[in-house]
Amino acid sequence: VPGRVRFDGVLVYSFARCQGFTSVPSQGGCTLGMAAKHSGHRRYTLTEFSRERERRRWERMREHLRERRLEALKSQLTRTGSVEAGLGERLPVVEVRDEEVDLSVAELDEGFFPQPYTAKARHVLLKAAGVKHIEREEKRELNAIRLSREDCGCHCQGFCEPETCHCSLAGIKCQMDRLSFPCGCTKDGCGNGAGRIEFNSARVQTHFIHTIMRLELRERSEEH
Repeated sequence: VPGRVRFDGVLVYSFARCQGFTSVPSQGGCTLGMAAKHSGHRRYTLTEFSRERERRRWERMREHLRERRLEALKSQLTRTGSVEAGLGERLPVVEVRDEEVDLSVAELDEGFFPQPYTAKARHVLLKAAGVKHIEREEKRELNAIRLSREDCGCHCQGFCEPETCHCSLAGIKCQMDRLSFPCGCTKDGCGNGAGRIEFNSARVQTHFIHTIMRLELRERSEEH
């Protein structure tokens, strides 16, 4: 049929995990990356791939809930004095029963989004992938990049004068991502002729959720 595209299968390539050197996480060093060449591949039918993707998605959700329950258990035991502070880190994951995970996994289904790995978790993942030596230089480079990114915006305090504001002189808008950062001016005190913009986290989050919901609805309609 003209104007239509049909797929009869999915080819999935697998890549080994390695130290990344390509991203800048908000904290810590040793970023995650993948090898330049794939280590294997597998072909799926559309039905097989859909089932495999759903299985892995549920596994990730179960693991996320298991970790969340374990953290709550550690906190409770430490707070009640059942274990000493610090010893809770030694509690095994098996302390969280599978039936507890099964009961709550449906709660996560609609509101689960991938979470960023902590610096410690990235280190563990690299070790588990067989990375024997983690380059410490990357951590120093990331710290330098994060520090350089903090030196941005104008240095005005409350008020911006067009003749002295660095943003105004550069012909760009002042910006506020959080209180007094990166620009120190206020909404009423900004005299930047180019304007001023404020980051609205609620609006961004709402747009993100609506986009995810729209994509999921489209995917479900295509499956049926």
